[in-house]
Amino acid sequence: MNSHDWTRRTVIGGIATGIITALSGCTGSSNHVFEDVFVEETALVLEFASESPVEQVNVIRPDGELFAERVISAGSSRETIEIGTDYQPGEYEILGLEDGDEHARESIVIEPDVQITDLRLGRNHPEAMYEGASDRVAESEVIVTLENNGTGHEQVTKLSFTGDVPRPTSDDHEGSGIYNTDSDVRSDADSIPISPDEEVTIYSSSRPFLLIDEQVSCSPDTISGEFVTTIETAVRGDNLTETYEIEYTGEDLDNCQIDISS
Repeated sequence: MNSHDWTRRTVIGGIATGIITALSGCTGSSNHVFEDVFVEETALVLEFASESPVEQVNVIRPDGELFAERVISAGSSRETIEIGTDYQPGEYEILGLEDGDEHARESIVIEPDVQITDLRLGRNHPEAMYEGASDRVAESEVIVTLENNGTGHEQVTKLSFTGDVPRPTSDDHEGSGIYNTDSDVRSDADSIPISPDEEVTIYSSSRPFLLIDEQVSCSPDTISGEFVTTIETAVRGDNLTETYEIEYTGEDLDNCQIDISS
């Protein structure tokens, strides 16, 4: 069972992106200005027709404010404008100006769309854990694969677990709950960057499957439940949640097989 806690603009943004992708080449050809407009990693890329007359390009944010302006040299075929990792998601307008007058207009939706594509328990897949993870760590942590299907960069800022897990993430938990694989000392990562069309694997650091108390039970007859994995992000500022079915089978928590399914 899957649960995506995105807002309605995800659907609208996805439709708009498809329309823009389909029409951008046609629009550019008809006005002899833009051959293509697209996002590459953290930058907006503008490609001009060879006969383009524009002398300046203004980029307008979704809220209507000026985001950037560039003077275009005669004969230029490409201009790159850095968006960065902290930007306003939504539809951007690109205005091509000649002698101060608008000569062409293009638009593009720049917005991330991060999804959880896979979740595995370290105890069941120790070979998939990060290098140097101890057996105890592998027994208690979770491996999560994320994919950004949007057109903009995103920063994943928190990973948490609630429901029928041995150690749910508490409301006052400090840190991101994401293991920092770039540090020699066990610590949480501040955030995890993910570019458009990129897939990343992250690891929990809060030990949600550390079997130390009676938050859950294990029985030879199998005890079923469900838990929710939540991803928090910086650019969109909302949460992505996925719900998983879980089964505990065994004599006790010390000898328990844990299986999950989505």
